[in-house]
Amino acid sequence: MAGFTIEEVVALLNLTVIKQNRSQHYQPENIGLIVGVLTLNDEVEMVIKFVDHVTQFTKREFNKQYRVIQE
Repeated sequence: MAGFTIEEVVALLNLTVIKQNRSQHYQPENIGLIVGVLTLNDEVEMVIKFVDHVTQFTKREFNKQYRVIQE
């Protein structure tokens, strides 16, 4: 699987994400907000802000653990 492109992450900025295995439990600790994009070692990563921390994800990590809430 190819990684994120900068354009792909920018299009998702300010959207909400939730852990895949918690999709029916909208609790604050399970929800994050896509707040940025960074490039590290020629790989584009998505930056997500959660209630108590900020984390960066590759496309593979993100797709395995999270999904974007479209509503």
